[in-house]
Amino acid sequence: METFRGSYQATLDGKGRLKLPARLKGQLEEWHGPRVFVTSLSPFELRVYPLAVWEELERRFLARPSLDPLVQRLLEHANYGQEDEVDAQGRVLVPALLREVLQGNGEVVVSGRGRFLAVVARDRVQAELATPFTSAELAALAALEQ
Repeated sequence: METFRGSYQATLDGKGRLKLPARLKGQLEEWHGPRVFVTSLSPFELRVYPLAVWEELERRFLARPSLDPLVQRLLEHANYGQEDEVDAQGRVLVPALLREVLQGNGEVVVSGRGRFLAVVARDRVQAELATPFTSAELAALAALEQ
């Protein structure tokens, strides 16, 4: 399975276009083509899924009972996203409502998170990196390595 990894600085311009870092754009297009789904499932973070990856996740969730509260919540969040296609300059349009989720000044970090790209305001990334792991978190991570 192809895995997106690493982080890169990027910008979100005044028209709401996210310029994908060249390396991630190349991987996206090579592995999945230019079609994406842009959404947010958590505060202060956008997700850019290759459309085929998103459709696979969506199929699995839609196969669950429609009255499942978790499925309803996921669909509510995802519904504010939109499909797009990466343009020739490597830009993706981020819907206005989702731009508000970032709460940044246009400077973002795009990072590979396995099957999708995460977009977070640069100041939020700096705050996260300044927060150390707790002893309990380190112990849980150590258990996963075994």
